[in-house]
Amino acid sequence: MGRMLVTPSSAQLALARPAPDRPRALPGAVAGPVAPVAPAAPRAPITRAQLRGLRHPLRLPLLLFAVTLGLIALHQGRLVEYFFPFAAFGIALLLYWRSPAHYLGFVCWLFFLTPEVRRLADFVNGAFNDQSPIMIAPLLAVALTGLTLLKHVSLLGQRRAAPLVLIVIALLYAYVVGMAQVGPAAATYTLINWLYPVMVAFYLTVTWRHYPDYHRVLLKTFVYGGLLMSVYGLVEFVSPMPWDAFWLIASKMQSEGQPVPFGMRVSSTMNSCGPFAVTLMTILLMSFAARGKARIVLGCVGIPVLLLTSARSTWGGFAIALAYSFLMLNGKSRMRLLAGVLGLAVMAAPLMMIDQVAEPVIQRFSTMENLGQDNSYQARAEFYKSFFSSAFTDIAGQGLGTIGLGTKLSDDKSSTAMVDFDSGLMEVPFVMGWPGTLLYATGVLMLLWRAYRASRLHPNDLLAISGVGVAVAIFSMMIFINTLTSVSGMFFFLGVTLPVISLRYARERQSMAATASPRHNKISR
Repeated sequence: MGRMLVTPSSAQLALARPAPDRPRALPGAVAGPVAPVAPAAPRAPITRAQLRGLRHPLRLPLLLFAVTLGLIALHQGRLVEYFFPFAAFGIALLLYWRSPAHYLGFVCWLFFLTPEVRRLADFVNGAFNDQSPIMIAPLLAVALTGLTLLKHVSLLGQRRAAPLVLIVIALLYAYVVGMAQVGPAAATYTLINWLYPVMVAFYLTVTWRHYPDYHRVLLKTFVYGGLLMSVYGLVEFVSPMPWDAFWLIASKMQSEGQPVPFGMRVSSTMNSCGPFAVTLMTILLMSFAARGKARIVLGCVGIPVLLLTSARSTWGGFAIALAYSFLMLNGKSRMRLLAGVLGLAVMAAPLMMIDQVAEPVIQRFSTMENLGQDNSYQARAEFYKSFFSSAFTDIAGQGLGTIGLGTKLSDDKSSTAMVDFDSGLMEVPFVMGWPGTLLYATGVLMLLWRAYRASRLHPNDLLAISGVGVAVAIFSMMIFINTLTSVSGMFFFLGVTLPVISLRYARERQSMAATASPRHNKISR
């Protein structure tokens, strides 16, 4: 019997929810001859709660943002500061129990839009809140993945969870060291930002049977979320909104530019241009697996906006991911990718012909050609020289909370807070020491290798190849900044986990088809 491999082929997968004990049928690309498949055994009845959970999954998230905008229009910014995070958590909890894919999609939307909600609330309040409760909304929502760890703790003993276990052990080690150095508050805050991307990967590993839903919901989330943020980012660059200008002035983030037309580095609805650039890069790469006209519009607007972020490390990561995807695709898909990139470049070219748009991009590119006059490069080179010895000779490590935003919560007021650490490759050994670095690096490299192997075993799944491309791009950016934490870290762990659960789902379907075929032959006789 020929080998059959079933994978999703597009974002338009309208499939019924599976019974708990078996994965659903999945139409898609087929490699090799197709074996006859017997009629499936009767499914377990679907409960009324399951049907209710999938009937209108978008109503509550849309209602949340509509009510939030209504309160802002009524100048109830203080009320929004408490309503938004608690309402978001309640909706996330409901989706967590009823639809894993829509839950994860909602978490992504919260990371996309929460900073903009915070700006609007501060604007109508007339005061900048440096510790706005609104910003904890996505963290509260993503924290629910910790319940999955408690419910499926036995999975940690399986081989498929070994890389995640190594990473968690490394983080707990650095957490203990950090508590001894700077106290529990700073160490705990930093641990959360390192840990929740790993928990998202564990959540995907447990809910692998929902891969078709992840394929469909995440692609729609990326395409429409990217389109919204790209259009808003372009408007923000051309004519900053009053609340964006207010936020930039009040936050005193001089690296984000000036709140004047054509003077801001685009951060769109997110907190700064750095996280937004990584997010938009991820969205553009993942959208290669989608279909429809919205994807084309996203590329035409998204690529110029990515350039307007002036984030050179992200430009480099995007180029690396495109090169990786080009090499991994088959001949036909490779030509489609090349034609798509060239077509988008041609369609986006008119925007770059406007002097005010092209000038900041050209200036940023010129600094890459003349590194001797690049202040950022010189500062980073000096940083590498001064910290190389301490980062690699400190055996125990300094612990979580000794660098980054967590230092603001440190109990040790005598130490100098180092918020910006311009190298992810240096930060890991500096924080974790030799024991933690060995565990953490081993886990991360294992995840990358597994994702690569999984994507090569069925190259027809474009989402799997795009996911590995995203992971490779984000990992390569570790030279400049730590991209394995917070939002960028979540996208990295999404990228290395989706190919693995895709392969597992395809193998399960293949195994079921092979088991059911002899039974079907007996019945036909």
